[in-house]
Amino acid sequence: MTLHNLDLALRVDEPSRPTDVSSVNERSFYEKWEHSNKSCLMVMKYTMDKSIKECVPKTERAKDFLEYVGVRDHIIKLKHYFNKANEMKVELSEEFLKWLILESLPASFDAMKLTYNASKKEWTLEELTSIVVQHEVSLKKNETHSIAFVTDHGSNMKKKPPHKNSGGSKQFKRRGNSSQ
Repeated sequence: MTLHNLDLALRVDEPSRPTDVSSVNERSFYEKWEHSNKSCLMVMKYTMDKSIKECVPKTERAKDFLEYVGVRDHIIKLKHYFNKANEMKVELSEEFLKWLILESLPASFDAMKLTYNASKKEWTLEELTSIVVQHEVSLKKNETHSIAFVTDHGSNMKKKPPHKNSGGSKQFKRRGNSSQ
């Protein structure tokens, strides 16, 4: 990809679109970036398995496309190991693979796991992958930070009456692009 700056769209944020007053260099740089972006997207989309491609949200930027790789990449690796085990005559069922995928997900996926376990319908591996990826995208969009407030009710010292939120926790949504 690095040949002829084809990876430019992965390294540099999208420049602003050229206007009538833009310099020749600005127009040229934008054209190079746009060519790089289209090339990267094409390579990524055409080298990806169909079942995975269906899970990826539509995007116009190669950099955004790469952001959706997280959990999907993990599931692909698990599928690969599963297939290797089956090739070595270790018989594992698809249900085991689905269980392994769900068990290996972080705690932020607990609500989705509950939905899966409560569902009467058995999800296919492709459906499970798609739902997990969609949940990850949703988590990334609604990232929250938790703060726990702990109190000690065992002390004999005089205390103020507890606040109504005493001992609870609050969640705060992140605003903008703060660097934490």
